[in-house]
Amino acid sequence: MAATRSCPVVFICRNNGYAISTPTLEQYRGDGIASRGIGYGIETIRVDGNDIWAVREATKRARELALEDGGKPVLIEALTYRVSHHSTSDDSFAYRARVEVEDWKRRDNPIIRLRKWMESQNIWSDEKEKEARERLRREVLQAFKEAEREKKPPVRAMFEDVYEELTPDLKKQMAELRSILDRYPDEYDLNDYEGGKNSLE
Repeated sequence: MAATRSCPVVFICRNNGYAISTPTLEQYRGDGIASRGIGYGIETIRVDGNDIWAVREATKRARELALEDGGKPVLIEALTYRVSHHSTSDDSFAYRARVEVEDWKRRDNPIIRLRKWMESQNIWSDEKEKEARERLRREVLQAFKEAEREKKPPVRAMFEDVYEELTPDLKKQMAELRSILDRYPDEYDLNDYEGGKNSLE
C-alpha cells in the first residue's frame, strides 16, 4: 500500500538473524529481507546494522529518497545479531551455542566498534571511560532515589490510555477491583499510589 500510494515513509527492519528461535536460513530462501522490498517496488537499502556511521548514512539517504519526487517508501534492512534472549521466557542457548554469542560480543559488538573508532580519533580513552562510568553511576543512583520517593501512578491508570472513553467492560472491571480492595483493605497497600483506591471512583 505504501508503494502504490507513494507514501513518504521509511521502514527499518532490524534483521538480527532469528525469528524467536528460528534462524533466518530456515525461514526463507533468497537474499534476506531487502529483496522483499524490491519485489514490492520499494527502494531498499541494506546496511551493516552494527556500524553506527553506516546506519546514519543509510538513514540519511533513505530520508532523502522518501521525500524525492513527491514521496515514496524506503526499506532499510539493518543486518545485526541478537545477543540476548528473545524474551524473559526464552532460553536462546537451547537453539544456539553459547560460543556463537560470545564470539559475536567479542568480534562484532557495535559498542566496541564505536569505542575503537573513537579511540583511533583520540576522542575517547580508558580514563574518560572510567570517569564517565563513575559519574553516570552516581547520576543513575540519585535518579533512582528520587524516583523511589515519588508516588506510583493511580491504580486507575491500568484501565486508561487505550480508548478515549472507558468502555462498559473496563468500567465493570474497575468496579470489581474497587470491590475487592474494599473487601480486603489489609491485603493491598495503596498508600504508595496516587489517590489510593479513590482513583477508581
